[in-house]
Amino acid sequence: MAILDIIPEEFKPKTIFIPVKGPSKSFDKFPFIAKPDIGGRGRKVQVIENPKQLADYHQSMDEDYMLQEIIPGPLELGVYYTRHPEEEKGQIISLASKAFLEVIGDGQSSIKELMAQDDRAAKQIERLSSKLDLEVILPSGESKILEPIGNHVRGTAFINEEARINDELNATFDKICAKIHGFYYGRFDIRVPSWEDLYAGRNISILELNGLTSDPAHIFDPNYRLRDVFKTQRKHIKIAYGIARYHLKNGVKATPILELMRKSMPSIREL
Repeated sequence: MAILDIIPEEFKPKTIFIPVKGPSKSFDKFPFIAKPDIGGRGRKVQVIENPKQLADYHQSMDEDYMLQEIIPGPLELGVYYTRHPEEEKGQIISLASKAFLEVIGDGQSSIKELMAQDDRAAKQIERLSSKLDLEVILPSGESKILEPIGNHVRGTAFINEEARINDELNATFDKICAKIHGFYYGRFDIRVPSWEDLYAGRNISILELNGLTSDPAHIFDPNYRLRDVFKTQRKHIKIAYGIARYHLKNGVKATPILELMRKSMPSIREL
């Protein structure tokens, strides 16, 4: 939440912070998203559809969490931006779109049978069987999104969109990031109605902003080669190191190791 607080209001979806020892709160209407304040890999992220689900979620949480409005739209993207503090302009070094887990009916097979025909979907059958009726037969040609949470471990496919990176996109995020004090490196998880809106910098909703520990999402594209994954990660490490070295030389204090471990523990426990 502290990161969302530094993002300009024009780009933020409505979000409510709930401290672990605080009372439960809610939006005016359902559904909405609930997720831990310190997350990772989609852990404990849940669509809340009614008051009972919210009460159960609140009761189960042993850490701070957030409630966030659901932003409609066909495009959910991971946009990785970097800028060295001594430079005026930065660049997008990773761009990926998300293809949510879905099936398309054939008028004969159940959702479960359709899922079994796809390697990615098949791995989600056991988890989703307790949440959805997988015996439903969809009409031919009808699609159904089975998991609205755009995370790799929940069956979402990440599509490499590096070819769409251009000067216009870089300029758009230069303008956005110039309004975020002290930000030089990280991945925006955003929703936007269209690619045209993205390039123009309009109707962009920033769901999350992830820093040093975030991955360039395009490396999870099924067609991305493993050797290129290592090259990309090495490139990102060098960029991050250069920014960190600059800040340390100019008096910025590093996060104490014990604080870093404490903040990492909620995610580590879920591995």
